[in-house]
Amino acid sequence: MTKASTADSATSKYDNHGQYSRTGILRYEKIFGHGYVSTGGHSTTEYLCSKLGDSLRPGVKVLDVGSGIGGAAFHLAKTYGAVVTGVDLSPEMITIAQERAEELNAPSTVTSILGDVLTHPFDGLFGIVWSRDALMHIPDKPRLFSHLLGLTEPGGRLIITDYAKGVGEGSPEFRAYIASTGYHVVDPASYGKFLEDAGYVDVQVEDATERFVEILEREIALLDANRADFLKSFSETDLNYLVERWKMKVRFCQAGDMKWGIYLASKQG
Repeated sequence: MTKASTADSATSKYDNHGQYSRTGILRYEKIFGHGYVSTGGHSTTEYLCSKLGDSLRPGVKVLDVGSGIGGAAFHLAKTYGAVVTGVDLSPEMITIAQERAEELNAPSTVTSILGDVLTHPFDGLFGIVWSRDALMHIPDKPRLFSHLLGLTEPGGRLIITDYAKGVGEGSPEFRAYIASTGYHVVDPASYGKFLEDAGYVDVQVEDATERFVEILEREIALLDANRADFLKSFSETDLNYLVERWKMKVRFCQAGDMKWGIYLASKQG
């Protein structure tokens, strides 16, 4: 069974204005796949693992920032023998991660922490810093990446997927969406420059927007195909919310307003 720890009560109240309530998380899981709350679920996790190559090895320490409900952490531990520390601000994410750990008999080498990556006192450095569609919640990217560099061991790797935007201001609808979610997004090239300015080297920026749209459309089709199963646990309103939300993201991407970036970088050895 995985281990869990808690943070202070102020941190434990975080749910991003209801987005990460228990119901909100579980309905996301229905579209992303069991144990996941990020784009593409397990298939994206495998894609990122392929990019890390032999950096993923038995005993490597991984910091999973915005670890959600544990799917990626469990996979890294089970498949590669990684020792994974997940950190998330949402108490419901951590609670559900513990439930999934028991269901999936996750290795004891996975630890879930309720806390803020910018302030939590981690024990030692990490060979891999991993994050999936979570860092758009953090406004100060220079501070964030400088801090993550300090948590990365010499020669270690960082891999991130994150929401991004086009180079322009975007449509009024897109700007309203970003404001309502509280996301803090920049274009992929600027994101990569933040990583370089923080001190990371060999920074690779992949504008993965086409892949993102393919995933969104696949997930919409999956929801439609599994409609009856979804409605056993959630309402028609929940279903319509997800479908309309995903279609909205597709429109934003096709208009050039929204992007999805994948970033790979290293710390100088």
